[in-house]
Amino acid sequence: MKISIIMTSYNYAQYLDEAINSIINQTYKDWELIIIDDASSDNSIDIIKKYLSDNRIKLIINDKNLGLAKSLRKGIEYATGEWIAFLESDDKFFPTSIEEKVKAIETGAELVFTGVEMFQDQNRIALFQKYFDDVNKLFINLDHSMFIENFANIIPKINIIPTFSCVMTKKELLLKCNFKPLCKASLDYYLWAQLADHKIYFLDKKLTFWRIHSDSYINKDSQNWFIRYFFNVSLYYHTIKKKNPIIKALLLLNYMRARLIYLKINKNIIKINIGNNKFIYEIKLT
Repeated sequence: MKISIIMTSYNYAQYLDEAINSIINQTYKDWELIIIDDASSDNSIDIIKKYLSDNRIKLIINDKNLGLAKSLRKGIEYATGEWIAFLESDDKFFPTSIEEKVKAIETGAELVFTGVEMFQDQNRIALFQKYFDDVNKLFINLDHSMFIENFANIIPKINIIPTFSCVMTKKELLLKCNFKPLCKASLDYYLWAQLADHKIYFLDKKLTFWRIHSDSYINKDSQNWFIRYFFNVSLYYHTIKKKNPIIKALLLLNYMRARLIYLKINKNIIKINIGNNKFIYEIKLT
């Protein structure tokens, strides 16, 4: 079974050798690597061209910068494998990453994600580790390989999938997805919400080296709370879109209300939160 690995490249020349070699060194050999260079201004293309003697590696060069979403979509459409794995050009695979994912899909999974080993910026890693520790404790206990049965209920609240680079899923599912999120840096989160009603499987092994650094894509697109609010609403909409239209409308309105205005009662104080904690009113009870 051929696995298509999609890698977008934009001015990450210093990381490309590590990323590409981590794919070449995979124990699983039936793969193709599709690299979409998004009009890099550094020497990324020269580095990639060194590897094109391996006929499993293909390079697509965008004439102009299209952004992550359009570049990924182009790579997915070009892929010839039935399954798509992702590797961001600043990350690396463990040698058995693809082999282990292929074994996992034999369980009937339609999307597999794995554990990650974070490296480089230790201060940022500490923050990310706390985030995922809290997610694990408060939302789901990811301490063994398992199907995430309540994924559709979790994903509107929090993204439990660390990075594109730890995911493998079916090409046909991705082609049905909308690739136009309100928050561009949260494209992965937006896609996973659209796939929430499929069989999501967590493989409890660290199979991706996830590079944490200040120049990563996720740090380049900040949005105000208003845009973020409607982005969260769009996430929730995708998890209920197959429900009866009347029920769907009621659920969506209630979710919008809950995300916009909600109460917190703490001892003798009632807090009314509006706009994701941007405006807080306190009422003291006597």
